[in-house]
Amino acid sequence: MVAVTPVDPSASASASRPRGWSIVLRGVSRERAGRRVLHDIDLDIEPGTIVAIVGPSGCGASTLLRLVAGAERADAGIVSVDGRIGATAPRICQVGDRVPAARFARVQASVTAAARNADVLDAADEAARLCALVGLESPDAVVSRLAQGDRQRWALARALARRPRAVALDDALAALHTAARIRTRDRLARELRERGVTTLWATRDTAEAAAVADELVVMDGGRIVDRGSPAEVYARVENAAVAEVLGPVSTVPGIVEGTVVEVWGQRLPLARAAHDGHCEVVVRPEHVVLVGADAPGIDAVVEQTTFLGSVRRSTVVTGDGRRVLLEHAADRRLDDEARVRIALAPVPANVLARA
Repeated sequence: MVAVTPVDPSASASASRPRGWSIVLRGVSRERAGRRVLHDIDLDIEPGTIVAIVGPSGCGASTLLRLVAGAERADAGIVSVDGRIGATAPRICQVGDRVPAARFARVQASVTAAARNADVLDAADEAARLCALVGLESPDAVVSRLAQGDRQRWALARALARRPRAVALDDALAALHTAARIRTRDRLARELRERGVTTLWATRDTAEAAAVADELVVMDGGRIVDRGSPAEVYARVENAAVAEVLGPVSTVPGIVEGTVVEVWGQRLPLARAAHDGHCEVVVRPEHVVLVGADAPGIDAVVEQTTFLGSVRRSTVVTGDGRRVLLEHAADRRLDDEARVRIALAPVPANVLARA
């Protein structure tokens, strides 16, 4: 008797699924109107991974995506897609924050056409599924009459219908309001990951980037200034500009002594080795706490408070004139000009050497 090993249908489907393309950039630079907008970019993107790019306005992320998608050419360096360069490289589908549309195209019919062109079986059913996935509620609507947010949803559904091996998303959820954006973000990331689609995802929303990324890339001034997993990049602060991109921060004076830093009468462990002496301690709002009058810390005066839903974010001015952001319970309202005392949570501290 011959033993028969059962076949896992999901494993079979996974094995037959097309693999995402690898994307490699080496020494890529780009000038526009005589100004360098990208400087010697080196980046390796493994097949099937989601790489999120964040940075301040003008950081070069949109230009980088256009080069990868083949919409622009680099002035120097090489862009390789699936091991191919130049005219032989496959074109990558790109969805941006502004979406042009044919005047009379209808939502689901145009998504169905894209699926049919990609030889998708049951193209109409797949189009209906994708429209539901991105939250399109009017399948017969004329695309050109959609609000900008729904037009972005349509562009995403159409891109997915083409069965892409790689996509470039340039703030492709920017026009959606908060709750819908989070819902669509999660569904889209799950779909891309399940299909193994290699994804470059540029966004101004750092929470979105951290939520979707296998790897997070921080850009500033046309350069990559940090990269790693979202947790690694968030915890690692090489300079104040990177810290600010990933969320509001404050800097306060401290003194490094060996493996600890002294700040506000507290001694905190260092997140990484630093030279002894005066420094600036980079502080995130969630690591600043309100304490009693006799506790180690520093006195401060409340400048303003903002309600953020689950928490409040307050700005205080310390006795030495530093503005510090802190987050605290939403039900604890701090009046302007109120006197408080603040301290740092006992977590490893990131420091910057003073110039």
